[in-house]
Amino acid sequence: MRITPLPSNLQRVAFLGRPIFEPHVPLDAKWAETRFFAVESERWAEAIEAARQWGADASIVFRPQDVAPELAALLPGTLRVGVIASPVFAQAELARLALNSGPGVEGFRWLTYLDSPPPAEMARLPVLQTMPLPVDTARFVAGPRLEQRRLLVVDWARPAPALMTRLRQMAPLEVLPSDASLAQISAALDSAGVLIYSTRDLLGRFDALPLRALARGLLLISDSTFLPDWYIEQEDEYLSRHGDLMLQAVDEWVRMPELFKAVRIRAWQKMREAFDASACFQRMLHDAHLLADPSRHLDALPRGEQAAAAPSSVGVRVTEGASVVGSGLVSPPGPLPSESQGRRSR
Repeated sequence: MRITPLPSNLQRVAFLGRPIFEPHVPLDAKWAETRFFAVESERWAEAIEAARQWGADASIVFRPQDVAPELAALLPGTLRVGVIASPVFAQAELARLALNSGPGVEGFRWLTYLDSPPPAEMARLPVLQTMPLPVDTARFVAGPRLEQRRLLVVDWARPAPALMTRLRQMAPLEVLPSDASLAQISAALDSAGVLIYSTRDLLGRFDALPLRALARGLLLISDSTFLPDWYIEQEDEYLSRHGDLMLQAVDEWVRMPELFKAVRIRAWQKMREAFDASACFQRMLHDAHLLADPSRHLDALPRGEQAAAAPSSVGVRVTEGASVVGSGLVSPPGPLPSESQGRRSR
C-alpha cells in the first residue's frame, strides 16, 4: 500500500484531548505539521478555539464521545476524526456519538475504534478503521535499556499483597501512584527494566501504559493478554504469567538478565513497526481523505513509471481483507510477514 502525500489543505493537523493522550501524538511528523491541544477539566471550547487560532486544517480528537455536538461543529479543518481509544458502554456516550458524527453531521466525519468488530451498538456509526491507541515512538528512539534492574508496578494494576511482598525481596521495586503525572510516568518507565501488571481486563483496552512500556523496551510480565487482533505475541514480545509463575519469571530475569533480551528487543521493534503514532495517523488521514472522494483520489495516483518510482510508506502496516461495516471501512490489523514466518508454534 502506497501512502500518497496529503494535499496542501491538510498540512496542519491538530490533536485534541485530555493531557494523558499527549504521548500518543506525533510531535515531529514529516507528512504534516502537528500540534497537541490539551483539554483541561473538560474545557473543550478553549482547546477548540486555540486549534482554530492556530489554523488547523484537520482535527483528530481523542474520546469524541466527550464532545458536545455544538462544540464538535466548531472543530477546525475540513477533516475531523474521532479516536475511540477505549470501549464505550454508556448509553449516553453512544447517543452523543450518534449526534456528533456521520457524513451529514457538522462534527466528526469518521471515527476509529480500538478493535474489530465494533460493538453492535456502534453499527450505525461511521467507523473508518480499527486503530489501537498508537505511541509516539520517536520520543524515545534509543533501544531497550537492558542495564536497568528495577521493577515497576502501577498502583491501579498491582499484584496481590503476598506477591508484592515477594517481589520486593527479589529486586528494587517502585510503585507508581494512580495520580502520577505524565512526567512521573515517563521517569518511572525510563528507570525500570520490568513492568509487572496485574489486571482482569485485556491489556491496552483501558490503559495504554503497557504499550508505552513495550515501546520503551521494558519486559512486560502480566497475568492478562492483549487483544488478539493486535498481534502482540505472548512469549515473543511479553510474558503472560499468573501467581507463582510471575515470581518465577522475575527470578529468572534477576539471575539471568540476558534471558529475555530477545523478547524486549522484539517488543521494542513491534511498537515501531505497527504502533508508531506518526505512521498510524498518517495512514488514518490518508484513508479518510481517500474515502471523502475516491474517484478524485484514484485519478491523482501515479501510474506506470511514475508509480514504480514513487516512494512507498515506511513503517505503515498493510492490511488485507478490509470490509465495509456500517458506513465506514474497517481494516483489522494483520501480522507482518516476518511475524507469520518467524512465529514459533506453541
